[in-house]
Amino acid sequence: MQIFQVMRVGAVVLTSILLAKSRLSLAEIGVYETLLYLGTVAAFFWVNGLLQGLTPVYARLDEAGRKRFIFNSFLVFCAIALGLFAVLILGKSVMLPLLTGRPDVAFFPLFCGYLLLNLPSLPVEYYYLLRNRPTHIIAWGAVTFGLQIVALFLPVQLGYGLEGGLWALLALAGLKWLWASGLVWYWGEWALDRPLIRQYLLFSWPLILNTLVANLTPLFDNWLVGWWYHDDATFALFRYGSRELPLATALATALGTAMIPRLVAGPEAGMAEMKTRSRRMFHTLFPLTIVLLFFSDELFPLVFNPEFAGSALIFNIYLLRTASRVLLPNSIVLAKGEARIILWISVLEFLVKIALSLVFIRFWGLAGVAWAGVLAFWVEKAGLMWYLEARLGVRTGEWLDRRWYLIYLASLAVAFVLS
Repeated sequence: MQIFQVMRVGAVVLTSILLAKSRLSLAEIGVYETLLYLGTVAAFFWVNGLLQGLTPVYARLDEAGRKRFIFNSFLVFCAIALGLFAVLILGKSVMLPLLTGRPDVAFFPLFCGYLLLNLPSLPVEYYYLLRNRPTHIIAWGAVTFGLQIVALFLPVQLGYGLEGGLWALLALAGLKWLWASGLVWYWGEWALDRPLIRQYLLFSWPLILNTLVANLTPLFDNWLVGWWYHDDATFALFRYGSRELPLATALATALGTAMIPRLVAGPEAGMAEMKTRSRRMFHTLFPLTIVLLFFSDELFPLVFNPEFAGSALIFNIYLLRTASRVLLPNSIVLAKGEARIILWISVLEFLVKIALSLVFIRFWGLAGVAWAGVLAFWVEKAGLMWYLEARLGVRTGEWLDRRWYLIYLASLAVAFVLS
């Protein structure tokens, strides 16, 4: 699954690079990014929440129940994808102005068809995981992400434009849906089980809500930029620049997830191990971030194209999130069984983000939106660290090497100013 996620991130980055070097104009790339943004807004919260609920629900069932669950979970994805398709198509005149500030977006119905077929195929890697098929997960990722890159880029290069690429993605989504249906036919029991569906939805609902709150911040950024500027080229500049260091997100998330069972089994030993492992992570991520700060101005025009030079400053500001990303109070809070506080602090973070963004964009434009995101992200980490100290009696020094962290934090700040 880790390799699969690396391939997913790699496909997104490579697609961005290839499109930037393709025949598409900056405005056409902005249309594609706008469609991706709309798809994310419409689907990210329920998809991620339902995917997170697959493994725990499956593990509690007997073999017969597991077979029924594979079919019924696929049925849930298909039903919600169909409902989403209907809402987007029938509510186009309301949805598009609300989400983008524009009355229409090119190729919107075509992209909705892609979502209809692609979303039900997203549980495939989890079905392989549940059936203990690790090599199949890697093969599925390699084939689908490889074809995804080819399907979008090749028609563009052959002169069929963005529309040709989207038709190819639609065809690929159809193939993925057929493959998912075949797996469900082979491993599942095709019998409607309403109590099982109800159990799945009730278990996944808190996960859906938490995902929604946690991911509203970047979605709000995209909405605000689109609504404020009404310009596809500016939207593309922001989308290409508003990226954290992917390695930081991957390593921090993986370490935080892996530490939770150890923190539950032995809190003192677990926090000592977290302190050691996070220090090693500092030695990798902070130097890499500092190097990128100094070379991003040269890298963006080189990796993408000269029109994206303006994205470098946005990227540099987002790189500063490495400093808060590597802090892992979330894992300790979850290990203590205090998941609800994470939701409430996420709500506070989002409210702070809205307030700062609406003010900062007036003074500093795109850079102001980026700064608002960096500062708001600190609200979550600072709030959880305060909760650990004040309510749970967990001292920061027990799980964080403060000396090394402060050295790297100061170095990062100096590097940003100099860059």
